[in-house]
Amino acid sequence: MAFAMFLAIACQRNELQENVRPEARSSFKTLTVGVADETGTRVGFDEDNSFYWHGGDKIGVLTVNGFKEMTLADGYHGQSTGVFNGDFEEEIGDYVVYPHGAHVMGDGQLTYVLPSSYTYDSIEDEANSFNPPMIGRIDGESATLNHLASFFKISVNNIPAGGDDMKFVFTADKRITGEFLVDLSADTPVIETDDSEGNTVTINFSNAVPGGSGAFYVPVPLGTYGSITAEIKDGDVSLLTKTWTGQTVSRRTPKRGTTGLDYVAEINGVPYQTLQAAFDAASGQTITLVKDLRLDAPLVFASGRTAVLDLNGKTVSDTSTSAATSYLLAVKAGADLTVKNGTLKFAATTPDTQWGEDGLPDYPGYANNTVRNEGTLTVENAVLENMTRKGGASYVVDNYSGAKLVVNEGSVLSQLGGDIAVRMFNGGSGTIDVTVNGGTISGYRAVWIQLASTNTSVAPVMNLTVTGGTLTSGDATYNQAVYSYSYGNDMKNVSINVSGGTFNGDIALTGGANKTNIETLNISGGTFNGSYGFYSYGADEKALEAITVTGGSFPEDPTDYLADGYEAVLTDGVWTVRPASE
Repeated sequence: MAFAMFLAIACQRNELQENVRPEARSSFKTLTVGVADETGTRVGFDEDNSFYWHGGDKIGVLTVNGFKEMTLADGYHGQSTGVFNGDFEEEIGDYVVYPHGAHVMGDGQLTYVLPSSYTYDSIEDEANSFNPPMIGRIDGESATLNHLASFFKISVNNIPAGGDDMKFVFTADKRITGEFLVDLSADTPVIETDDSEGNTVTINFSNAVPGGSGAFYVPVPLGTYGSITAEIKDGDVSLLTKTWTGQTVSRRTPKRGTTGLDYVAEINGVPYQTLQAAFDAASGQTITLVKDLRLDAPLVFASGRTAVLDLNGKTVSDTSTSAATSYLLAVKAGADLTVKNGTLKFAATTPDTQWGEDGLPDYPGYANNTVRNEGTLTVENAVLENMTRKGGASYVVDNYSGAKLVVNEGSVLSQLGGDIAVRMFNGGSGTIDVTVNGGTISGYRAVWIQLASTNTSVAPVMNLTVTGGTLTSGDATYNQAVYSYSYGNDMKNVSINVSGGTFNGDIALTGGANKTNIETLNISGGTFNGSYGFYSYGADEKALEAITVTGGSFPEDPTDYLADGYEAVLTDGVWTVRPASE
């Protein structure tokens, strides 16, 4: 019982002790700091040079043991007067300097130290304290700062992505780092440059954003500089160098400069001035576009190369005026290119000279395409457009013998002029594979399977697979989302497999000259919103052998084509295929 009473009393004392208000620590210091001449021109971030404190700003206050650090309190970012807090035993003396550093006070003089290096957590404009040198006298619990010099603000555009070893290197022909003596008895104390060593300031940073922009702030003494140079480096590699001449730095007024890299794409932080140069250098890496690009010649992705083209939300565009430049991008045989996150846009805009006199058709007389594909092309969350006026032959992606095309979710392939979105053009021995897993494909025909030769002994291998996405025909008369046509080749090796997706138009088979054999069509899913769903221009008995349906929904009864064990059920005007009821 005695032990229990002891525990109860002990617990009660603990509760009482925890609720006692702690005495204020004598080591905790506060100081309210502003800047002199608030209505005048001062150093600052804003273009009008208006001053305000920045989160994380630090000042140094003089004590008997040198300058002690105090940090801007929460809630004062963006204000011209701020409260600073510090935790040290010494009493605050007569002077405050900004920013806190390795400064020393003695014999009525201030030795002000300008660092030779800084490290930025972020290069975004206004993310960093600009550190203009300032000093002020302390009066009680407040102080007013005056400028000792100024700073350079250099804005750099189009910076390549890089690792943690990127540097902004600022070099002057006068001294800008080290110890500077300030005569505090002068009417206007300042720090001034000289011809001693200490000409370079290095700012360490990282940049994960291709084509990013950054702002760099370099405090400098007063004086006239014959030249200053800003350099961006990634490790030991110099990416950009810009020099300004005849720069006079005056108190309270910053100097501002802007520069940037002239490049359009990068691979692992290495910039390339043309997209073609990036294509020629890529070997399994990602090419990142950093600006919208208007081409002056078609792009070629060469055989044997593999890369991802990340358009980075940007647009690559071109127009053609002749058959020699009738495409935006060619993917050569044996090349493997993925295009994502942006737009490829192309149009043939003026008639080819073959039309002859004025007054003839205002569409090109030559075939043209946004992408000429002879290799492997994958489209992910990208927009590919062809805007050529209908009348000739224009395609978004034109696939030739040996080509493979994969269209994934989020992608848009659009023939805005009214011709074909995806053509499969094959009269040879190579296989063409087109797979639609998502996205939207739209044109006069969404997909045109075209057997290109008149040789009936040749049966090109063509495979169209649709697992998702939407295929739409813009032709109100025939409304063919997919059309298979032959100039004379045998169609027996053409295969269409549909397990999902939406068809705003029909699948039309066996168009053209050779109807000896027809294509194989297997439908196990998907939604068909055309007039029929599917049909063949070939003989009915051949179509019954070549077409098999085990799923999907249709506007017309597909019963004649159902595999054994399946049935078509009519509900609200839609025929849905399912396993037969027992």
